[in-house]
Amino acid sequence: MADFTSQSFTDNMSWTLVNSSLENFTQSMDNFTNITTTMAPAPETSHLIVRDLIYNHLGPFVCIFGMLTNVINLVVLTQNQLPESPYTSLTGLACTDFSALMLSFIYMEFSKDTYTYEWRIFDAYVFIGLVNVCTTSSVWITVQLTVERFLFVRHPLWAKDTCDRASAKVKVLMTVAAAAVFNIPRFLVFKPKMLPNGLWILDSTEFRRGTVFYVINWVYSVCIHFLPLVVLSAANIYLVYAVHQAGQQRQKLHIRNNREAAWQREQRRLTITLISIVFLFIVCIIPSAFSDFPIAFALFGRDKTELQFKTSSFYFSLQYIANFLVWVELSLNFVLYCAFNEKFRRVMKFTATRCIKKLNVPFCRKNGNILLHVNFKSGQSSTRNSVLHTNSLSMNTKGSSVHHEGQPLQKHIETGEKKDAVPNGETPLLNQNV
Repeated sequence: MADFTSQSFTDNMSWTLVNSSLENFTQSMDNFTNITTTMAPAPETSHLIVRDLIYNHLGPFVCIFGMLTNVINLVVLTQNQLPESPYTSLTGLACTDFSALMLSFIYMEFSKDTYTYEWRIFDAYVFIGLVNVCTTSSVWITVQLTVERFLFVRHPLWAKDTCDRASAKVKVLMTVAAAAVFNIPRFLVFKPKMLPNGLWILDSTEFRRGTVFYVINWVYSVCIHFLPLVVLSAANIYLVYAVHQAGQQRQKLHIRNNREAAWQREQRRLTITLISIVFLFIVCIIPSAFSDFPIAFALFGRDKTELQFKTSSFYFSLQYIANFLVWVELSLNFVLYCAFNEKFRRVMKFTATRCIKKLNVPFCRKNGNILLHVNFKSGQSSTRNSVLHTNSLSMNTKGSSVHHEGQPLQKHIETGEKKDAVPNGETPLLNQNV
């Protein structure tokens, strides 16, 4: 055991101890063990280009984009027009994704290159533990959604009666609570340590160096990566097959555009949305599964020792790329919702129109009247002289209701009266002669 006090050694190794503290935040956190107390080989530096590109340029941009889109997801998914249980689960998924992206952004922008005691406390006892809780929750909420959709396709009548909004909330809360308990060891693996030059770094605790945590690390690899991947892959294959079969059956039976057919189409779109989410998850999480240290060393270690492999450019680059793909997966759900879910797009248009009206945006008004009126049922917009469809915003699900400014006009339309002003006394929403 050597006590390294030279400035040159500290400068050469600081990137290993601090700048890589993020490592694979979805699982391993295993890039640096005992480096401060054991003679280590001269570190490779070719991976620093990858690190700079991801942690200083691409990573922050993706995190900002993901936080903004997840905020939009939360605003839209919490609307009363989306009362189905999968949308409640997707709301929980947006919360966990936003939290993981926010913590990662704080780390990249403020913590990773700051060697103060306060930021090392943040890394050791806040960031590493909480970001793993969020990502674990995100993984298993996705699994929960997939299993529920699988049961819905297999047993639609049973699922329609049992899978409601309240049960979805309970499932999401239970998943987050279980993820928090499961990741308690994450809060015990690092501690701040001051170098002779006054810089604070992260050092491994005795618990992390022990055999117990080695076993726990394997459990993490199985429970957070490989088991979800197996479940999601198998369920996703069946869902793709079921959607294909349902489409062929609809063509053969020539189902008309009635209420039941509309409900079936909506469920089909929801299933396709979930299939796209799972597919993105599988593509982006597989590299993380193989970047966990026990798995990576077994597959790629070859003739290197554990310490040589942990300080190799290959392993660091694998960690950086795996982290970046996780951020991408946490950020792109909004894009998938817009691409595959028509109902999400309709509700987003309706919500945006309502917000614009409340903000009194000038370009949306002319002569004191609002020009844009959203037909929620069709997802299209109409001018102020269009016929008012009061049922276009009504819900087919039990207990859900929507309020919009057109509803107070219904009574006056029926009695032949003319509505001149909206309830808040501002400019008229719609002037309609009946």
